[in-house]
Amino acid sequence: MLQEDELLLESLERIYRALDSEISRLKQIKSIHVEKIMEIEEEIQAYARIIEEISVPARMILEHVLVLKDKSGQMAVESSNINFPFSVIRNIKIDQFGLINIQAGDLELSWRDIDFHYFFYPDKVELRSKDEKSIIKLFFSLHFGRQTIKKFSAIQKDQGVIYIHPMLCQIIQGQ
Repeated sequence: MLQEDELLLESLERIYRALDSEISRLKQIKSIHVEKIMEIEEEIQAYARIIEEISVPARMILEHVLVLKDKSGQMAVESSNINFPFSVIRNIKIDQFGLINIQAGDLELSWRDIDFHYFFYPDKVELRSKDEKSIIKLFFSLHFGRQTIKKFSAIQKDQGVIYIHPMLCQIIQGQ
């Protein structure tokens, strides 16, 4: 965990409890507003899971995807039977046990964090299953930001990371 993670988790827990309490009070009301509050509650839960339940490399990817989503960036996906063009990121969700879900355009991509190795490049990530049966390539419309790379410099020592492009290594090492 990073230094700020404990504070973030405490804050997310308080927000989650407040939303949960309000949703209980609003159960009887059929309204789009109540549905939106419930969606926000699910998002808060997903943010906490990003911090608590997934590896450092997966977290780096998801935080970059969140930045892309916020800046109207896009992501493309390539796999053995999928060649999906650059699309707007609609949703990011982390289910229990490290199951990662990203919705981009009409595509919903899922993978289980502990089942994959990661290969990092400036503008893409390659996920290879540990049994070598599947490869997923995520292409990003924006490169990984310097702050994100430095924040997750621990990827250099993570056993799930097989390759880091030299340009990313230079940023990590402060060059």
